Amino acid sequence: MFDSASYAAVSARLRDAFVLHDTAFCDSVLRFFDDTALARLHPDRVTDGFASQLIGHDAPQPATMKRFNELALYSGAPVMRNWYEYVVARSIQNAGTPRLAIAAFEPLLARFQEGRDTVGMASVRKRIGTLYLDLDEPALAAMHLAQARALEPRVDLRGSITATLGRCYAALGNADSVRWCALLLQQESTDPLTLQRGDDRAAINARWLLHLAGLLDPAEDSLPNALAQSGRVDAMVQAHDPEHGALVAGFPESRMETMVLRARACLRLDRPHQALAVLRPMSEQAALCPDCLPQQLAYLSAAADAHAALGDLRSALHFEQERADVLAMNKTGRERLAVEQASAKADREQQEVHAAQALEQERAMAGAMDKEHRMQRVALVMMIGFVALFGALMFARARLNRRIQLEQVRSRLSRDLHDDIGATLSSINILSSVAQRKAEVGDEAGAAASLIGISERTQRLMRNMSDIVWSVNPGRDSMEDLLTRMREFGAAILEPKDIDYRFESTGDLRATVPPLVKSNLYLIFKEAVNNAARHAEATEVTVCLKHEASSLRMVITDNGKGMQTATNGNGNPGGNGLRNMRARAVEMKAELRIGAVQPQGTTIELVVPL
Repeated sequence: MFDSASYAAVSARLRDAFVLHDTAFCDSVLRFFDDTALARLHPDRVTDGFASQLIGHDAPQPATMKRFNELALYSGAPVMRNWYEYVVARSIQNAGTPRLAIAAFEPLLARFQEGRDTVGMASVRKRIGTLYLDLDEPALAAMHLAQARALEPRVDLRGSITATLGRCYAALGNADSVRWCALLLQQESTDPLTLQRGDDRAAINARWLLHLAGLLDPAEDSLPNALAQSGRVDAMVQAHDPEHGALVAGFPESRMETMVLRARACLRLDRPHQALAVLRPMSEQAALCPDCLPQQLAYLSAAADAHAALGDLRSALHFEQERADVLAMNKTGRERLAVEQASAKADREQQEVHAAQALEQERAMAGAMDKEHRMQRVALVMMIGFVALFGALMFARARLNRRIQLEQVRSRLSRDLHDDIGATLSSINILSSVAQRKAEVGDEAGAAASLIGISERTQRLMRNMSDIVWSVNPGRDSMEDLLTRMREFGAAILEPKDIDYRFESTGDLRATVPPLVKSNLYLIFKEAVNNAARHAEATEVTVCLKHEASSLRMVITDNGKGMQTATNGNGNPGGNGLRNMRARAVEMKAELRIGAVQPQGTTIELVVPL
């Protein structure tokens, strides 16, 4: 059966079957691929059969996975091993653990590239991009999805990637990029294979993206036209035949994002009543997608703004409080609060038991000594008083230490909120005023530039808020979490600038890092990476982090132009960034050494005692 001609016919049918989740066909032909000799001679054909069957099923297939692994081990073929690992990573994604799924997908990129497997590279890039979009990181998602689109040879899957890329650009507020994606989809809708199948997904997604671009258009006179198209766009999405495959515009998260953009457009036109009417079906959509946290937060924020525009401050405050509750429960979690309360209760109960035991012992001693001399009783009473006083002092000292720790956390949060968040909000306020004045005088280009600045600062504000919440989350105090966040931040800053970035680490990943060390070490790392990306003109940046039992050592080097040796007024070289780095090092009682000699680059070494 599996000569070249027969295999080509089955492969063409199999490709459409797994895209359309035709599990009956995938299951029916799997037995022809389940052959050890075929795995040795044609591992790519066996991979087609097993990967298509596993991807076509939404539910786990443990028996098929086990057999696929056995054949991969028997054949020793990299293509089978790579696609087996891909299916494993995909099951991790389906289990709802996006960070673990990204960590599982990323090593596959190099392996698919070594094997020149373009389909594999495109599939992995698409998965990683989708995961970052679910994590509300559209900039990183867009980077991966753009590369996936360039690599994907299949027109139908390329259209789905393009539509998802348009969602990323819409989340970033980039109307021109959304229109570019719509134009690509319009071209792909005329592909002969698309026309032959009667597949209307590219055309519908293109019309939907043009609708989103109209809602994002900075010119308010275009918003009524965009809103007027809402009914027709919704009708096209609802009329789509699911037999042609999944429609990106019809995803619950896409529907929620579209409603929020429509509500925001209504608010820009000073139509708060219409905005609330647009948002009314959101609760039904949220029920279809309980994990759509970014979309739920955007909905609650838009509802609060609409009620505030109507002067209903009570309802606005209610939605703001609900948004804060949703965000807080996501970032800190119910478990953290329960653990803290249980720990505090256990400490109190233990103290009460110890106090009761001590009192019982003292009473027994007092009863035994009651028959002795009066002076002995006086001495005993004095001893009891001393023990009680000492216990009270120790208890008071413990409470004082706890208060000092809380004050340190509050002070650090207050400083970070004032320095980062306050300054960013002030600049957003200024840019908003500038944009309003430019819009009033008809300077559309100037107003657009101001709005772009507002968007950039808003994204930076969201990242800073994420860093602050992460720094006080006790569930994120492991060395592994710290290294993961540092590695992702460095990649997000340096790789878009084509800077060669290497991150090396050694030590126990399960070790717990003190919160003060975690926060200050991460902020020093951010400052150093930002300096290398923005000012040093470097082409290479290397980060080495070594965790030992008694210390934590971080070395950051770049091959940039170094820095000026001017002082900041306190006798120390550098500006505000270096002064902040030194202050944070002092707060950790760490040793910070900065070597920056033009034009030999910069070396920053930090040694933190543990």
